[in-house]
Formats: sequence, structure tokens, C-alpha cells
Amino acid sequence: MRNYAIHGGFTGLAASTRVRLARNVKGYPYRNLTPGQLSEIANKVWDALSAAPAVANGLHMTDVRAGSQEAMQLIEKHMISPEFAKKGGKLIASDSGDIAIMLGEEDHIRLQVMGTGLCPKECMETAKRIADLIENRVPFDYSDQLGYLTACPSNLGTGLRVSVMLHLPVLTQSGAAERLVGWAARQGFTVRGAYGEGTRAAGGFYQISNQITLGLSEDAIVDKLITAATEVIDQEKKAREQLRSQNEDALFDRIARAAGVLRHARLLPSQEAVTCISDVLIGLQMGYLTGVSPEELIETEQMTQPALIAGAPHERDRVRAQKLREVTENLRIQG
Repeated sequence: MRNYAIHGGFTGLAASTRVRLARNVKGYPYRNLTPGQLSEIANKVWDALSAAPAVANGLHMTDVRAGSQEAMQLIEKHMISPEFAKKGGKLIASDSGDIAIMLGEEDHIRLQVMGTGLCPKECMETAKRIADLIENRVPFDYSDQLGYLTACPSNLGTGLRVSVMLHLPVLTQSGAAERLVGWAARQGFTVRGAYGEGTRAAGGFYQISNQITLGLSEDAIVDKLITAATEVIDQEKKAREQLRSQNEDALFDRIARAAGVLRHARLLPSQEAVTCISDVLIGLQMGYLTGVSPEELIETEQMTQPALIAGAPHERDRVRAQKLREVTENLRIQG
């Protein structure tokens, strides 16, 4: 996915991992930063990163204007939050999008690292290294009793949110995904749509992330999430095999039709494309389809979201269909 530097196991079930750390700079108000204060914080962070050229050479700092087309594009690339897009602020990010530091979101600093597949430990290691680099030169608000101090009490302690994007179309279709939300809450996790809080689970894609940041170490939070994500993945696999045993013809037909749409359509609305991609991913994982990389297919879906394609809706549908025809050119049905 987007040439992320960190790669975990991709099965068509665990699409990506994100680690996000919330930090606040000592001496500044948590709410309603003035433009001057935001610039001061941004310059302090940039100077701290510049002390390590091996890190800074791959990063760029830009202004993100509230409500702009650029902001909408960055949301669809999963590089910023909807809240940041509404407020605007400064963004330090890598070209590939695997590292993104929002300055001026709810907290002064929201540092996130993303990777392909199930790789929370690797993402955590990179995020912690960058956070430590900043903290060496920029004092963070920290309490010996409460840990890192944050604008929202729900982030106190580690300030850590770690999430895994899971592809759970069969659990969604069966209604079991609703029960998953309750199960996750009892385990200390939350389940949301692909773009975070308040978003739908388009194509059966969900984020599962920790709710508890206080009283647990970062390593313990990461380990608990890996255990939870693995359990959910196993449930989706079982649901797919059950679907195969109950009515394989219907399952095969669904997958084959989706493959045909992606290979031959001339116009593809965004929602239809997501649905077809979801079904093709099922086919690839279950051995009904070959010839396409799941990572490349998901990358194409993400890069053909409405805000990332110029033009009127009809033109966007045409461009989206063309790109998906190209990526599925070698897609083959087995059996």
C-alpha cells in the first residue's frame, strides 16, 4: 500500500496498521492556539527532526488549509484526520505517507506511522524513535502519575492509539460484525469505519483500535491489539469457509461477477468499485482468483477515491474504471 516502508503479513484480511502518538508541548495552551503559537511549535518540531538528517531528509512540512481539496485528499490517503481537515494546521509528512505528523489537531502533536498488513510492533518502534527524537529537544507535558498529558482525558498516559484495518465482508454480511463491536468494547477496543470515528465500514473494512491508554505500557497495548486482531481474522476466515460449504456456487458467482466488473467496466462509481474490490479480495484469499496483488488492488482503490480524481463525477467514474481495468488486467478465475 503506497510503498510503505513497513510491511507486515498481508492476507487480504489485515490491510494496514497505524500507530498514533498524542503529545503536547510544555508552556502552550491545549486549546485555541494562535497562528503564531502554532508556528512556534511547528518550527520547534521541525528543528528537532532536522537534527537527524537521515529522518528529516525524507520529510516535508506544509500548511493544510481548513476544508480545502488538499485536506480532503489527505483524509482519503489516511494521512490526516477529519478533525484536522476541518481545522487546518501544519503537516510534516513523508512522500509515501507512512509518516505523518499533524501539528495543531486536538493535541499539539499527533504523530502517526502506517504500514502494510499486521505490523503494530514495527510501526510502534518507528513512532517511538521519532517521538524520542522530538522530545530530546522539545519538552512535552508529562506527569509522573498520569504520563503524557493530553487535551482529551481518554488519551492520557501513553497517548497511544494503535489500530489495524481489517477486511471483514462476510462477518458484515452475516450481521456478526455488529456483535463484534460489543465484543471489542469488552476487550478494551473500539471498532470504526475505514476513515475513523463516525464513518461507515465501506466494503467491509473496519478499524479496530485500543480504547485504554492509561495504566498499560505501550508494549502491552500493542500485544493486546495483535491478539484481538488475530481473533477477529480467525472469525472472518471461519465465516468464509462456512459460506463456501453452504453455497459455493453463489459465492463463486459473486466473486466472478465482481472480477468481471473490474476487468471490463468503463464507468465505476466509488461505492460499486469498493464492493467489487472487496469481493475480489475474498476470491484472491480463498483461491478462486489469481494474477493480482491484493496490496496493489487496495492501493488503487484508495488512490481512486473521489477527492483524489479531478473532474466531474462522470469523469471520475471513467478514470476509476480505467485504473482498475489496468490493475486487474492479469486477473484470472480458477475453477
